[in-house]
Amino acid sequence: MAQDNALYAVARIRCHENGLIGRERMARMIAGTAEEAMQVLTGVGYGGAAAAEGTADVEALIAAELARTDALVREVSPDPALTELFLMQADVHNLKALYKLRLLGGGDAGPALMQGGAFEPAALARMVRESDYEGLPAPLAEALRGLDEAFSHETADPVRVSTALDGAYFRMGYASKSAFAVEYFKARADFENALVLLRLTNMGAAEERLAQALLPAGNIPETEFLKAAGLPAEQWGKELMQGPAGEVLRKAVEDAQQSGPQAVERARDNYLIRLAERGRFDQDTVAPIVGYLLAREQEARCIRLILTAKRNGLPESIITERMRVLYGE
Repeated sequence: MAQDNALYAVARIRCHENGLIGRERMARMIAGTAEEAMQVLTGVGYGGAAAAEGTADVEALIAAELARTDALVREVSPDPALTELFLMQADVHNLKALYKLRLLGGGDAGPALMQGGAFEPAALARMVRESDYEGLPAPLAEALRGLDEAFSHETADPVRVSTALDGAYFRMGYASKSAFAVEYFKARADFENALVLLRLTNMGAAEERLAQALLPAGNIPETEFLKAAGLPAEQWGKELMQGPAGEVLRKAVEDAQQSGPQAVERARDNYLIRLAERGRFDQDTVAPIVGYLLAREQEARCIRLILTAKRNGLPESIITERMRVLYGE
């Protein structure tokens, strides 16, 4: 029965992949005005009911489409617990926003919160407000309790909130029984740590700050990033060329010396989508489902980029430069 469920899930995902915007429509959006780009989206039903209502709010369309994606992923997944591990990225984002807001004395975090996680944002808000983390996965609960304890006698540091919760989330990924999930989270950690190295070094941060900001090591030991920080930037790529994504990361870090951190962000997104695509015909993993989820998230970023650039009168070169593997580079 499990195999039948997996076959059904892959078949459903394949059907919905045909509904992705695709290169041709994306090219039409880039070539047209902001209004014409919106017409492309609403014409294909992007956003479902929101599109049918004729909304001109691209963020409403994106939110509605991602909500439909999350619902589909939950419906068809043969391994709900594993699928939720990937969806829980939204919960981690929300916990960081809510906890930081608590440090600032409260307020409305609504606009900053994401839908589609394993928990309703309102439930997370109550947990953070009451310091009651019993309903959360143990690593996240322990991270939050650790922050409560530390900030009871130390100056609160919002950066530390992000580091603690992101670290807990990635450790959950490393502990997964799914080989695909472990490979995904370890590769992603390598790219994220390279971004930390780039940004903090550009800020002139001390080695101690870098050590505190790094995620738990993926394929590349934390010591390698600390060692790289003491080398000329042009040597970083060679130093970090380790693990399955090593060659991709090396080139991205070298490109970042000219174009900035976005080179590493692009390489990260491309690599993770391709990693999921490698298993797109597997019947016994959630890789095809995760690949579809990543593709929809990537699509949303591209749509947001196009409409923002169009409405601000920015040149097409900016749009093209930021386009990712989903629609060609």
